[in-house]
Amino acid sequence: MPKIFFTYVWGPPGDPCWPLTFGSKAARTQAKKALSEGDYVFTVGTKGEPTTAAYRGRVLGLYQVSSLEVNTVDYINQIETSGITERAASEFPYALHPISVWEITSADNVFSRLVGPLTGAHHLRAQSTVVELDPGASAPLLALERRPVTLAEPKTLLGRGLVAQKNSKLAPKHEGEFRGRFGDHAVWFVYALALKDQRGRDLAFKIGYANDPAIRLAAYQAPMAAEVTGLTWDLALKQPTGSEDEARRIEQALLAHFAKHRLASNGEIIKGPSQSDIMSTMAVILRKN
Repeated sequence: MPKIFFTYVWGPPGDPCWPLTFGSKAARTQAKKALSEGDYVFTVGTKGEPTTAAYRGRVLGLYQVSSLEVNTVDYINQIETSGITERAASEFPYALHPISVWEITSADNVFSRLVGPLTGAHHLRAQSTVVELDPGASAPLLALERRPVTLAEPKTLLGRGLVAQKNSKLAPKHEGEFRGRFGDHAVWFVYALALKDQRGRDLAFKIGYANDPAIRLAAYQAPMAAEVTGLTWDLALKQPTGSEDEARRIEQALLAHFAKHRLASNGEIIKGPSQSDIMSTMAVILRKN
């Protein structure tokens, strides 16, 4: 059975909505240790500013969370900005990717009246991370009326790739209730294969994209006759992307960046740059829209 938690927030989930945010990496780590994938977190409006008076102390949203760590920098351009959202993005950069999110629509949603008295320690910890509720306290929350909201998609290539990969792993775990949201996802990867000599030194790199880089590695390795040549191909880099089109775009951007290093005999193989050169260039590309 999923466990039930709560945490304090500044407002209801939007539509599309944020991931579940935290003010520090330590707070997110603490929440991730307490949560199991598929657990539920109710969000409650804080009792002071910047939460507006209508939302203070009320149950506002329900998140079913995954273990995927994300960053609000990957989402901020996707969300209509206001003074509060811009402040929230800067003060709460650490987040967990949600499986599903609902907005609470019940009018009778005062948190303290529904769950009864909690200790000061509960309220204090809930200001920064998640706090578990026992079955008796959580039952009235689960009975609240709610409506599903759509999930904001990451704006950056990096964010979309991470979420796409996570969704593909969630699909078999959440068949049934979540079948409609998490169907089959073909994840496409940009990859780099390293051609190594007998001493393990990198001679060249093959850059490409595929939904299964291991198959591409096997295809390149098979004709090498490593026992004779001493040369092997190894998988040096595998980056998930949001779609085949995005994988192709990233691959082409990498190849364009290293254009002067591409072999005349095979334009997808580059000689000269190091693995760290490729990785740093990839990081710059992924942070772009």
